[in-house]
Amino acid sequence: MPKIVYAGTREESFFPELWSAQAKETAARLGYEIAIPGFTRFEGTRERWREFLAGAEGIVTTWFSPRIDAGILRVAPKLRIVGHAAGSLAGYVSPELFEAGVKVTSANTDMAHAVAEWCLMGALMGRRNVAAYSEFGTAGRLNFPGRSACGSVRNAVVGIWGFGMVAEHLVRMLEPLRPAKVLVFSGHLAAARAAEFGVELAGFEEERRRSDILFTLAGLNRNTAGMLDASRLALLKDGMTLVNGGRGQLMNEADFYAELARGRFNAVLDVYHQEPLPAEHILHTLPNVVLTPHNAGYPSRSSYIATVLEEFGRCFRNEPLRNEVAPEKIAFMTENCVIR
Repeated sequence: MPKIVYAGTREESFFPELWSAQAKETAARLGYEIAIPGFTRFEGTRERWREFLAGAEGIVTTWFSPRIDAGILRVAPKLRIVGHAAGSLAGYVSPELFEAGVKVTSANTDMAHAVAEWCLMGALMGRRNVAAYSEFGTAGRLNFPGRSACGSVRNAVVGIWGFGMVAEHLVRMLEPLRPAKVLVFSGHLAAARAAEFGVELAGFEEERRRSDILFTLAGLNRNTAGMLDASRLALLKDGMTLVNGGRGQLMNEADFYAELARGRFNAVLDVYHQEPLPAEHILHTLPNVVLTPHNAGYPSRSSYIATVLEEFGRCFRNEPLRNEVAPEKIAFMTENCVIR
C-alpha cells in the first residue's frame, strides 16, 4: 500500500473533529495505515517535518501544516498527491508540486456547502430583520414591528463579491427563492461561466449600489484586504443586508464598524478582525448585527479527511479526481500569511 502521511499534529482542538468515525472508517476500507506525528505544532520545525514526510506518496495537509515545497519533494520523490483537509490551499502548496506532476485536491466542496448554507441562513435572517424583533431564550416580550420591517429574498437584487466554490453552492441554493437577479464581482469569473450559473457580472461599486443583499466571499489577499472602505460602504443601500462569510479583513475595520453603528443597514457576520471577538467589542452592542463565532463551515469538518482519502484512492487507481485543484485557482484563495 502507498505510504500516506498526515501533516498535522494532535494537540490542535480540531484534531478529533477531523479524525472522525467517518475518516477512520474510510481509511480502514481503503486499507490505508496513515502515519500521524506525535510532536506538537510548535515542535514541528522544517527539518523535523522533512524527516517525518520522507518517502510519502500521499500527504494530507490541514490547518498549520508545513508548506509542501521543493524541500519536501526532495525527500519524498514518489509523492503523487497532496490532499488538503481544510479551507484555503494558499500557503500550503507550492508551484514545484504542479511542475512535478503531483496532484492537488481538497475537501473544499464539503466546507463550501456548509458555508453556503450559513450564508443562506444569514440572508434570510437579515431580510426578515430577525434581530429587530425576535426573542432567543432571553427575558422580555416579543416585539411586533410594522410589516415594512420585514423583507424577502424573493425579488431582491443579490450581490456576491468573489466567486469561488462557496458562491457556486450559494447560487444554486438561492435559485428556488427567486431573487430578481444575482450580481457578481469577481477577478476571475469568465462571462461564459457566469452565464452557466445565471449570474450577471458587475463592477465593484455598481454591485454595492444595486444590492439588497451583499455576500462578501472573496479570498483575502493583499489586493482585497480592506477593500470595502468608507467610500464603498457609503454606496450601500439603506435597509440592505450584508452577509460576511468570507474574512473580516475584507472590510476596513474602523470604517465598517462606524457605518454599522449608524444603523443604515443590517449585517450577519461570522468572521472578524479579532477572533475570538472580545466581550467588550462594539459589535456586541449593535442591534442591527447578528454574530456567529466563525463556525459557518464547522458542520462539515468530520467529512474532510474521508473526502481527501477517497481522492487518494482514485489517484492510486489512476482514475480522474473529483476535486482536483488547478494552480491558477490558488491565486484567488485566502493567503494565510494575511490572517495569521
